[in-house]
Amino acid sequence: MTGCTGVAIGGRLPVGMAAPPTAKASPPPRAPLSERFSYEGFRAYIGETFYVYGGQGLRNVVNLQLVAVDGQRQGKETEQFVARFRGPGDDPLAAGVYQFQHPTAGEFRLLIAPAVSDSKGHYYRADFNLLR
Repeated sequence: MTGCTGVAIGGRLPVGMAAPPTAKASPPPRAPLSERFSYEGFRAYIGETFYVYGGQGLRNVVNLQLVAVDGQRQGKETEQFVARFRGPGDDPLAAGVYQFQHPTAGEFRLLIAPAVSDSKGHYYRADFNLLR
């Protein structure tokens, strides 16, 4: 035998042959949150920054990072969870409804409330009680 064809025999490659690289599975496409809120939908955006419009006349823009989605409880017809955001340490937002914008998630309005503050910034929460 003068050469090796690279054909696996019995599930093994001949000595000296490297296995071909396997294609990595691409992550599933993220659905825009503007179409439907859900626990899994928000979890897909953890770590992402949202542009949030609020304040007098919706003129102020604040960047809020989605840092956690937790507390999921699901029933036959309901879904509950909390989305947690972190914003800058200066000038905290008051509780209220704000316009959120993200290149993939789209535009939507959320009621958020201040939660806690630390050296990293101010944290906000959006509580969801959804009917399915």
